[in-house]
Amino acid sequence: MSSVISAANAPPSTSSPGGAAGSVLYRAQVGEAGRAAPQEVCAFLGLPMDAEGDKDWWCNLHPADLPGALAQYDGLLHERGSMDAEYRVVLEGGTVRWLRDRAVVSARDVEGRVIAVMGLLEEVSERTVLERQLRESQLKYRALFESIDAGFCVIEMIYDQAGKPVDYLFLEVNPAFERHSGMHQATGRRMREIAPNHEAFWFEFYGEVARDGEPRRLESHAHELGRWFDVYAFRFGAPELRQVAVLFSDTSERQQAEEALRTVDRRKTEFIATLAHELRNPLAPISAGLQALKLAGTNAEVTGRAIAMIERQVGQMTHLLDDLLDINRINLGKVKLRRARLDMAEVVRHTVQDFQAHYRRLNRRLSCDLPLAPMQAEADATRLSQILGNLLNNAAKFTSEGGHVHVALKGEDGQAVVRVRDDGIGIAPAQLESIFELFAQVDDDKQSAFGGLGVGIALAKQLAELHGGRLEARSEGAGKGSEFTLKIPLSEEAGMAATGNDGNTGDTATAQLRVLVIDDNRDAADSIAMVMELLGHQVQTRYCGLEGLEAAQALRPQVVFMDIGMPGLDGHEICRRMRAQDWSAGMRIVALTGWGADEDRQRTRESGFDHHLVKPVTAASLQEALAGVG
Repeated sequence: MSSVISAANAPPSTSSPGGAAGSVLYRAQVGEAGRAAPQEVCAFLGLPMDAEGDKDWWCNLHPADLPGALAQYDGLLHERGSMDAEYRVVLEGGTVRWLRDRAVVSARDVEGRVIAVMGLLEEVSERTVLERQLRESQLKYRALFESIDAGFCVIEMIYDQAGKPVDYLFLEVNPAFERHSGMHQATGRRMREIAPNHEAFWFEFYGEVARDGEPRRLESHAHELGRWFDVYAFRFGAPELRQVAVLFSDTSERQQAEEALRTVDRRKTEFIATLAHELRNPLAPISAGLQALKLAGTNAEVTGRAIAMIERQVGQMTHLLDDLLDINRINLGKVKLRRARLDMAEVVRHTVQDFQAHYRRLNRRLSCDLPLAPMQAEADATRLSQILGNLLNNAAKFTSEGGHVHVALKGEDGQAVVRVRDDGIGIAPAQLESIFELFAQVDDDKQSAFGGLGVGIALAKQLAELHGGRLEARSEGAGKGSEFTLKIPLSEEAGMAATGNDGNTGDTATAQLRVLVIDDNRDAADSIAMVMELLGHQVQTRYCGLEGLEAAQALRPQVVFMDIGMPGLDGHEICRRMRAQDWSAGMRIVALTGWGADEDRQRTRESGFDHHLVKPVTAASLQEALAGVG
């Protein structure tokens, strides 16, 4: 295009010289001399004129806008007869201004060629900047709206005739809305349509935000949606729009986790309180038994009854502590089963026999029904007896005086099934799900005669699962008794019934021995020394590791009972030092400790100990440690 636009009788600009914002009306002749801007346009924009009074117009257009402007101008001259274009011009000093150029053909020659145009040039820089800012703001809003992980929606409040908020309409939702709310295709739908029983307080909450414009936060449960929500709401747009923007997240998992932690914490608190009660209970008869021993003198009957009572109570405390330690070791993965081929019927028979005396003492009846043929399994006999023993203890505790407990063993679907049925207080249906949970075993009635921890039941279940089996509980309700069913997989191949070890280690009688007891706990050391003396042995005691080492070197005892956890040099170090001396050859060194895990026993063996006794020790275990010496 080589047409010339030149000023011709145009009215003055609505802007002042120097390029102030406004508009200018121009009329231009179209010729063949080139492209030039009318004088009033140059004045409007503050462009200097050349010597001929014209200024090349197109050289001032922004390079990015020039092709579009030229196309519009070409259409004005040859096609449409009008143009409406927006473009930027670059002025001296680099200033950029947006212009809107609207022009029409005002005259043609006899051949129809355009000879004059009339136009309006308007400064639109401010509007264009605002529009661009608005577009950028909208783009940012949309990007944020689409990308945030939290749910977001814009709602319009709906009121009844009295002006009370009763519903709301979803105007817009983001992609995360559905994941957090669980509501599908909510846009354009009312909340009452999606959840008819949605709580009224939600409508009141959003209604207050729409009414006073104050942002609010709320965390609450929406029962019909089955979720907890943490909500931040603020008014969106003008008040008369009654719109509220809602930013929210689903906090159901956190709420459930917090509730679970509160439940566990409450159960632990109850458990510790009951544990203290359970451990304190045996102390009263033990204390009374000791007083009876002091006053009995030579009365053998009183002495025997007192000793039996003390032994029973110590046994109960030991059993409880052992169960607690076993549960902890199972949870840490430190319990290893010693599996062997065994006859399940023999295990059940021996365990029931062991508990007959206990049941007679409590005035309860214990019966047993066993198959005639062997029922073989690859299992740990000691742990199976522990499971059954805990079930029988539990049944005895929750069965009233004169009650009956029945044990039955059957083979079903490749499993040995042991059922322990009692006619005791039963189990409420709501408790069947949690009966095997350690911290759920505390009896709610603290005054109940049947209270207790239920540690044995929790341990029995875990031991059953270690065997690849399971333990189940069933009851028809309170006062209707309960039944525990133990299922252990049977061996795939039939074989001879395994010969069990009945615990008899043979004749443990020994000649008089020289015994050294080393323990920083004086009462513990003196009590073991007392038992040794009553068994006819010569005993020395030391209450410090180094003193014990010196005594062992001087006395050359045949047996040393040594505590592990002594201050300073512990039992492991003292044992290693003894074994480093020639005089310890043939000396039997027995570890005394409260730790009985496999790794604890391995460590004492590595230190040079011959035996490992777990406290509290009994006279029988002490005698077994002496077997074969002398």
